Amino acid sequence: MISDFKAGAKICQSVLLRVQRVGTSSNGAPFARGLAEDNSGKIPFITFEAGIVEKMREMDGPSPVMVSGSVDINKFSGEMALQLVIKKLSDIVPEDDISNLLPEGDFDHEAYKDKFDRLIKSVLTPGLRLVLDNVFEGAVYEQFLRNPAGMRLHHAYIGLLQHSVDVAVLAIAMAESIGGVDKDLIVAGALLHDVGKLREISASMGFPYTTEGRLLGHISMSAAIVQEAAAKARVTGPKLQQLLHIILSHGEPEKGSPVACATKEAFIVHYADELDAVMNQFKKTDNKNPWEYNKMLQRFLMSNV
Repeated sequence: MISDFKAGAKICQSVLLRVQRVGTSSNGAPFARGLAEDNSGKIPFITFEAGIVEKMREMDGPSPVMVSGSVDINKFSGEMALQLVIKKLSDIVPEDDISNLLPEGDFDHEAYKDKFDRLIKSVLTPGLRLVLDNVFEGAVYEQFLRNPAGMRLHHAYIGLLQHSVDVAVLAIAMAESIGGVDKDLIVAGALLHDVGKLREISASMGFPYTTEGRLLGHISMSAAIVQEAAAKARVTGPKLQQLLHIILSHGEPEKGSPVACATKEAFIVHYADELDAVMNQFKKTDNKNPWEYNKMLQRFLMSNV
């Protein structure tokens, strides 16, 4: 497992490769670099093997492969970080164990399913409940249980269920403290705010973005899914408009939302979403140095020890 890698170790295992750059070094030798991942963590890799570099040129998105090489300290890193030097690479064959490549997240899936069901049942406004029931049914619900909430930045594992539930729980806590808000709207908005990620991010190996996802983005697709469900249930009116506003504004314009938050409920869901994404950056570690640079927040964070 990548989390167990130590400097000087020789490794041979399945990993998920994300090739970030293929080029030529100052001495004319080809090289490729990127990230190697499994469900325990990730490590930068580099290779100078011409055959491997050429193969990496042809990789289209995250690719599961078998690699052999060594772990050393990247002398160009100011933090003396580890890197994987790949010497051999081969395709995955049926007998290879790749169960370590699909991150599932460290949470109780059954407990979260129960929380999700209770949250749905807590929504008593008929139109909002009908929309929720029509969205989360059949194959869509099954996909919701196994989709990631992100490709890399937050909940980049089978965690859309966890993220949606946690956002709803945080939003409810804020709503109860603030008062004077529509909790049914808040719960519905929290559970539906990222449902477009079912179309934006594939649940297949490496969680690649879909073509539709790259073209439209999950915010607009979330709104479209809700509108489709509302049309099916013949739900119209101000409550639907306010629900769509929560969805369309939850990232704020600087992150791609088409409108800015303009209601109490929209602000509450937006900040609950932001807070849950931030809290997801904190990781447990056994390292002597608990500080780790976080790319999403662009600062060092102190991990849980």
